[in-house]
Order: sequence, then structure tokens, then C-alpha cells
Amino acid sequence: MVIVETISIVLTGLGIMVALTYYTLTLRNTSKARQRELMFQRLQGYSLEYMRTFAHVRNFTDWDDAEDWEERYGILVNPEAWAKYAYIMRIYNLAGILLKEKVADVDLIFQLYPANAVIRMWEQFEPIIRNRRERLRHPTFFEPFEFLYNEAKKMYPDIPPLSQVP
Repeated sequence: MVIVETISIVLTGLGIMVALTYYTLTLRNTSKARQRELMFQRLQGYSLEYMRTFAHVRNFTDWDDAEDWEERYGILVNPEAWAKYAYIMRIYNLAGILLKEKVADVDLIFQLYPANAVIRMWEQFEPIIRNRRERLRHPTFFEPFEFLYNEAKKMYPDIPPLSQVP
């Protein structure tokens, strides 16, 4: 009788271990599948229009401070330029959300969005973002983008700051 009970306990334990292993493998495969799906969705975002918008926003360099930027590119004076700026900023903010929430792997994010582009875009527009945080009384405005920037700086410390780029 003791042998039957012992065998029963051992088989139950083995069954639990097999179920746990199966569940773990299923979760891992689901996570990888979700990341692949995310990557393919983002690749569709790399259209010619996206690249044009990115290049256009990247050239918003003729301003001295946040007030000057508002006078040149603010929503009320230049809605087209502002829309392009907001589009690019929100893409990086979304990438930061995906990274912060661990929905996407850090290596995948920086394959989709090169670290040097993330770093330079943040450094270029940090004064604007910080000014908006103050004006809107919204201290977490574009915080995921800032998180993405900080991760890029940690992973790629050799990328020079925007102020040192010729």
C-alpha cells in the first residue's frame, strides 16, 4: 500500500513538473512571437513618408530656446511642422513605453530605432520637452521617450552627444 501511495505522489510531482515546463516554454514562445509581430508592424512604419518626416524634423535646428521654437514651429503658427514633430516624438515615446513595460526587448527596440537617432533626437528636443512639462504642469510628459534615451545612453555610451556632432 505504501509503495502505491509513493508511486502516486511521484507521478503527481512529475506531472506538475511537466506541466510547469510546458507552460514556461509556451510563455517564452508567445513572447517571442509577440516581439516578431511588433517588429513586422513597425517595419511598415518605415515608409518613405516616415523617413521624409524624420529628416524634416531633424532639420528643425534654427531656434535658440523653447520660446523661439514655439514661435517658429508651435501648433498655432506652424501646424504642419508641429504635426511632423509630434508624430516623430510620439513614435519614440511609444518605443519607450514598449521598452519600459517590457513588451519589447531592448535589442529589438534599438534595431528598429537606432540608438544614435534616439539620443540625438532627445538631445535636440529636450529643452522643448522640459518646457512643455513646466507649461502643462505635466512632469511625466514624454517620460517614456526619456527612458528610451537613458537606456540608449547606457547601452551605447560611446555615441557622442549632439553638441559634439559636426
